Formats: sequence, structure tokens, C-alpha cells
Amino acid sequence: MSAIPYKLRRNKVNEGREQVPYFLREEVIDAESDLQESLEGMLGESVYKSDYREAAMVVAQRRPELVAEVLREWGYDLE
Repeated sequence: MSAIPYKLRRNKVNEGREQVPYFLREEVIDAESDLQESLEGMLGESVYKSDYREAAMVVAQRRPELVAEVLREWGYDLE
């Protein structure tokens, strides 16, 4: 079964996922619809919020330097 992509082997969008609440600032929430529209344009189909949020976390795990870059913009790593 693991050879079949997650999207195709599940029965509902949150199957196999744990709910992990986290807090977001208003400007991040407001920009989320733009992200969803961009992804749907690139993929040519609707994308669930749970899917693109989890995908964003996977990207962050694969490329932590991108997350560090944003954290520095927020004031981390100041000398």
C-alpha cells in the first residue's frame, strides 16, 4: 500500500493524521488562500488545507535553512 500515493490510498482527508493545533498571526492566515490558489493553479486540481499545511511542514523538515531564514527576519540569531 505504501507504494500508492497518500492522496489515493486514504478514505478521507485526515486519515492517518493527528490533530496538532498551532497558532498563526492574522497576516499568515490572510495569505493562506493565496497559497492555496497558487498550488491549485500549479497542480490543476483542488488541494485540501490539511494537505498543503502538512506538505509545508515536510518542506521545512527537508530544508531547515529556509525556516532559519524566516526566523532571522523575525529577530532570531541577532548578535
